[in-house]
Amino acid sequence: MTQSEHDPRVPARVREEDDLTDVQMEICQRLMLGESVRRICKDEHMPAQSTVFQWLVSNDRFRSAYELAKRLLAETLSEDILDISDDSSGDFSEGPNGKAFNPEHVQRSKLRVDSRKWLAAKLAPKRYGDSTAVRLGGMDELGGEKVQMTTEERAVRIAAIMHAVQKRKGG
Repeated sequence: MTQSEHDPRVPARVREEDDLTDVQMEICQRLMLGESVRRICKDEHMPAQSTVFQWLVSNDRFRSAYELAKRLLAETLSEDILDISDDSSGDFSEGPNGKAFNPEHVQRSKLRVDSRKWLAAKLAPKRYGDSTAVRLGGMDELGGEKVQMTTEERAVRIAAIMHAVQKRKGG
């Protein structure tokens, strides 16, 4: 037992039993770098995948660390996207008539980029997701300065947007 476990002045949240184990920390670090729970749990020194999922249910500290690792994974994925996009090393291969374009490699790279974009958008939608918000006003179109709108002006603007949407749909 450590001194903090016996000291009533030390809050429970900083006591050692509330800290993550080395294995839990390693899982979170590896998740953040792009490994899946399935792949991590295949390592001999790692727990079963079901144990990790049980920790997510029962251990608040692990769940918080896991959620942070997943959010940070979006950053790793965005860097991967740049690396994959910039790597043209497999776009051409040596064929019987010299260098030949390798469309399979290009398509695989596109799939890898698209998969990472999709996952990053799901993990960090505010940062990497597509914006579906309709901006009704409040900002000057050119200068970005705030514009005060009355309730009536907002209603007219909403009606105009809805009309334009219906017109595009052919209605």
